Amino acid sequence: MSTFAATQNMRNQHHFEVVEIDLPVIIGACTIGSSQGTGTPLTCDQAWAGEYKTYYFTNENAPILPSINGEPIWRCIKSISETATELKPGDGLSSRSSLSITLTDFDKQDPNIGASGVDEAVKSQGTYFGKLSIRQIVENKNVRLKLYRVESDGSIDLVNGAQDRDYLADTLSLNKNGSWSLACKDVLSLVNLGDKSWPISQGGFLLQDIDDSQLVIDVDEFADYANVFAVRIGDEFIECTISGNQTTNAKLTTALRGADILGPISGELLTVTNTSSHSAGDEVFICDLSDNETIDSLLTKVLTESDFPLSLIPSADWAAEVQEWHANDKINTLHSESEDVNDVVNRILTGFLMDSWFSVTDNEAKLSAISVWKQSAATLTEGKEINAYSVSKSAAESLRATRALVLYDKRNLSDSDDAASYKKGAQYSDNTLIGPELYTKHKDKLFDDNFLLNKDAANLLTQRYVSRFKFTPFYHSFITDERYLTFKTGDVVDLITTADQSIYGLQSGNVRAQITKINPKYKNGRTYEVKAITYEAAFNTVSEVVIDSPSSDLSLYGFAGNPIEDVIFTVVFKGSYSHGDLAIRAGNFTAGSKLILILADGFDGQASGGQGGFSSSDGRDGGIVYDAQGIDTDIYFSGATPSAAYPIADGYIRAPGGGGAGGASFFDGIETIYGGGGGGGGAGRSFGLGGNSSGDVVGIDGTNGNIIGGGGVGGAGATGATNGADAGDWGVNGLDSTPSATNPSRLGGLAGSGILDNGATVTLFGSNAARYINGSGDH
Repeated sequence: MSTFAATQNMRNQHHFEVVEIDLPVIIGACTIGSSQGTGTPLTCDQAWAGEYKTYYFTNENAPILPSINGEPIWRCIKSISETATELKPGDGLSSRSSLSITLTDFDKQDPNIGASGVDEAVKSQGTYFGKLSIRQIVENKNVRLKLYRVESDGSIDLVNGAQDRDYLADTLSLNKNGSWSLACKDVLSLVNLGDKSWPISQGGFLLQDIDDSQLVIDVDEFADYANVFAVRIGDEFIECTISGNQTTNAKLTTALRGADILGPISGELLTVTNTSSHSAGDEVFICDLSDNETIDSLLTKVLTESDFPLSLIPSADWAAEVQEWHANDKINTLHSESEDVNDVVNRILTGFLMDSWFSVTDNEAKLSAISVWKQSAATLTEGKEINAYSVSKSAAESLRATRALVLYDKRNLSDSDDAASYKKGAQYSDNTLIGPELYTKHKDKLFDDNFLLNKDAANLLTQRYVSRFKFTPFYHSFITDERYLTFKTGDVVDLITTADQSIYGLQSGNVRAQITKINPKYKNGRTYEVKAITYEAAFNTVSEVVIDSPSSDLSLYGFAGNPIEDVIFTVVFKGSYSHGDLAIRAGNFTAGSKLILILADGFDGQASGGQGGFSSSDGRDGGIVYDAQGIDTDIYFSGATPSAAYPIADGYIRAPGGGGAGGASFFDGIETIYGGGGGGGGAGRSFGLGGNSSGDVVGIDGTNGNIIGGGGVGGAGATGATNGADAGDWGVNGLDSTPSATNPSRLGGLAGSGILDNGATVTLFGSNAARYINGSGDH
């Protein structure tokens, strides 16, 4: 374990940064003509042997640091500004990360001490960065921004004590005030500059005119036809093989001209075509073949052939992600013209609803499906992982769509990209949200026409987009301290913030979001500006999800993503507890659905205790732990369960107590009202509040209920008024108060409900009197 990770939880942290840049150098003899050189490929006649030197810079106010491998760590970083990548759900590639470092220049030093041409005179001349910039080309050289913490004992681990953030250098520029700026870009920018195309044209061409039926075609000796399957000449596609590759006798032997071209593995139609005559010199474009190709394979091919390093693609992770979310989606087509790499990558990502970005912390490209079925990896709570009062919330209305459409099946790939060239369309809509009481009309998402998709992929795209964005998603922005930064960009998390309330006004614990951006801020230490986008979570039939954080006003239907078909949905309530007026409800599942609730690791299902009555008022009823709302439900309290991950149940559902009635007030017939005592609050979580005594002369307020059991005690009434009544323990009604001479008694609140069936068949497994207190429920 790195010491950076080991020191994460330190309450008081002292941060500093080190920038490392690897630049090419020449070790040994270095001359420029008859003069001594300064040890870089630009300043030596000798050939570069592949050697690099790492240059080190740190903050001006950093601790005094020892040299590394004999190289000093110069204290000259004036400021650091970083713009992190931001995911763009539904829009393909994320934005690129960038880094800008302002460096204070200094003299009487040299970046290439030890080179033959760097003596004391050279060292004392000019400035450090002035000389570095003229001796080196920094573009696309490796840069590492290393984030350090001073350990609790004051020591610094320069070897293992940093988090690396990997970039490529872009420019080193002189500012007006004499400082220098090192601008950096993330590695994915290698294929995101608009200056690369794919597939790359090899410049092949016809040596002779051909008619529309010729089956042997003379081609150039320069293009490499070794792996050819099909070529495009003008608007005609031709399946073929090569003989005499890259010789003056290179010939393509074609299949029947004008025949449909099918994938040799898949048997799927790749394109139809029409024959034509062609002239000498016409381009012969070698098509790239996708035949039952997976999404990850095609993306990898496009990126690596566009100079992105294969070593930075976690192939196993990509393959696993595609297998999980797109197991049946295969790509069958010919790539028949060079296009901007951005366009190619975005067509793949948007067509299959995936995100891709470069992680500067993991130093690898990421690939992640966009899906409402993704499970939460963490819970972020305001006041802990989220800095208090740092949350802002705004609607991402541009993403919302209750209907989505995409055109696919472009049978002749040489046709224009107009809609008329596509023969089929896939549309998905959620009509349950349309009406005067909800969204008054559909909002549409129209995807770009996409020849990569087949029927299943097109249907899946439109369904997943609507499921993901049919309700208005919200951007949440907040600040996180470094000690709580245990999540990453792309993670799905649950948010508990003051910006999100339940329908009853309580703080909601049912907000799921994806982290779209984590931007470090380097001022007075390090903090992180985080951006997340919320959505309604959903899961497939027979899915099993785990809820391990406190739950209130939890709609299982909403948590499942508002499925429109019958589902069997298993929820494991692990540890923790529920609370609120209506803690857990089934929601609007279709009638044939079934819920399986497994209470594990001591889960304590509770709800709000009834509030004590005020003077001369009734006590309030306790809350509801679970309302099945007509959906058949199996609930496991103890013993064996159908879950492989949680085979033994261990949990509780305890109906809260009703609130005690308020004592009867007394009116003396002249001018004074003497307040009855407040009723006690019922047991529950949240506990019932004791009622207040009110009047011209007040009595004693009732006491609150207890979250570990026991109702609150009624308060004493003022002169002539009666006492407030005691509240109920778990599952017990609150008591009635007694009348006064001028006012009647009041009623205690009913016990809350452990379970309400509301027409459902609810079956309990392993319940007993200790584990299940039903109160006013249906069992």
